Amino acid sequence: MLEQVTEEKGNGQDGWAYARQALDSCRTLSADPAQAWRLTDRWNNVAVVTDGSSVPGLGDIGPLASLPLVEEKGRLLTKMAEISAFPLVLGTKALEDAVTTIASLAPSFGAVNLEAMNEVTSLEIKLRLAEFGELPIYHDTQDGLPVLGLAALLNALKVLGKKMADAKIILVSGETEALPMVDFFRLAGASDIVVCDRSGAIHKGRPGATNWVKEELAQKTNPRQLRGNLSKIIGGADALVILSPSVPLIKDLAATMAADPIIFNLTDQKADYGQAAITAGVGPDQANRLNSCLVFPGILRGVLNARATVINATMKMAAVLALAKLVPESELGPNFIVPSVAKPNLVPVLAEAVSTAAAASGVSRFL
Repeated sequence: MLEQVTEEKGNGQDGWAYARQALDSCRTLSADPAQAWRLTDRWNNVAVVTDGSSVPGLGDIGPLASLPLVEEKGRLLTKMAEISAFPLVLGTKALEDAVTTIASLAPSFGAVNLEAMNEVTSLEIKLRLAEFGELPIYHDTQDGLPVLGLAALLNALKVLGKKMADAKIILVSGETEALPMVDFFRLAGASDIVVCDRSGAIHKGRPGATNWVKEELAQKTNPRQLRGNLSKIIGGADALVILSPSVPLIKDLAATMAADPIIFNLTDQKADYGQAAITAGVGPDQANRLNSCLVFPGILRGVLNARATVINATMKMAAVLALAKLVPESELGPNFIVPSVAKPNLVPVLAEAVSTAAAASGVSRFL
């Protein structure tokens, strides 16, 4: 091994010195594993992991077919945040195998980005990996989307002179996508949130199939105990956030909402909004484009800079406030509630906010 290193370096003396330095680092880590954050590149490595079970617009196409997607996510992380990204596709959809595999690879990475995976599986993986040790797990729907959605909503409400505490908010969504968004809106002061899935408004004691996520949502949302489908509960709503394309939408959504309604469509589903005061969506033709690139590079950069052990709510809320403030108050308007992805200081500002919050909340590994 040492001979190979020497030959590759092209200079015997330098090659041996290089090898000795590496071995010295190995000895140091053998005695004190925590030094890996100083002596290796682990701190800047992110694994972009998928099983190909939920590729946007394509569904379950398998791991190999999803490789181009995770490769592109890795290239974006490198280009936007100077992160060393490693695309990894799992040849299994079994939860236990996925958890074990990711956990076994953990010593190589400072964070993991779960990509294009079934929402329920992703949530279970995050919960299970928390039992294996300190490894930050990022997922766009569970971590990035709540940050992006809340920052946009805070600015939209500010434009309209409304307050989060008074706003009536409806989320059109499956339960797994809705829960992290609900938690974040509540942290920001929202008190009247209703989640509407395929079966209508989620409420306490709703008959039919249920699970722990729906039960938790029933406890946290719908204080007025509204019942029925979207057409029956949307009256008077200040904001509508569409997270799932599987829930039927009614025509002219804005007409039955409160004055100056806000509608965010975070799916590819087309809808007749009518005359909403502020709209935002994921499409390139949107004035307020809610692009995931606004959040994941900066959040992961901040996580790595702090050598964080987790991605907690404090860090994500710091990202919310930083993202919202990137639109100067003097420039806020119905067509400008989130910054452009091309904004030069986007990633550094979010990264600084996240890393500072990690240190303040006691989850930074700085020695």
